[in-house]
Amino acid sequence: MPSSDEEFDEAVRCHATKVRQYAQRLVRDPWLADDVLQETFLRAWKYWSTFRSDSSREAWLIRICRNVAFDMLAQRNRRRELPLRDDETGGTSNLLSLDTSDALLEISLEHREVIFLIGVLEYEYSVVAEILGVPVGTVRSRLHRARSALRSSLFDDEFASPKTKTRSA
Repeated sequence: MPSSDEEFDEAVRCHATKVRQYAQRLVRDPWLADDVLQETFLRAWKYWSTFRSDSSREAWLIRICRNVAFDMLAQRNRRRELPLRDDETGGTSNLLSLDTSDALLEISLEHREVIFLIGVLEYEYSVVAEILGVPVGTVRSRLHRARSALRSSLFDDEFASPKTKTRSA
């Protein structure tokens, strides 16, 4: 249980927007993102007393969100349901151009995640390392690989011949 209701309420007010944005980018389905957000804060409430002050509350909440999202995506995949793309659901793809959004969908979740945490939510490498539970060097290498994959996806598509270039309608 939280040490105080006011502390928990303040954490929700301060961090809910970023946690929701993160959830939306991971699951790419606004309804599922709402479920992830709700479950994230339920778990945070349940384990509030386990929070160590050597970590930031925001990073702790994002890590919980990541775990919840991965759990829910795994459940969906077991049922053979796939999350919808942002542009099919009216999601938050307005943050990026359609070409960039399409290219992001072509790279791995691991790479998409690190680009979003650093590029969109503007977390420091050390915070991203804490969220992902990996060393800072791993965050740097994932970001480098993610940017390379994104660049490759964007430019390979741009220079593809009309016969080989496939776009969904």
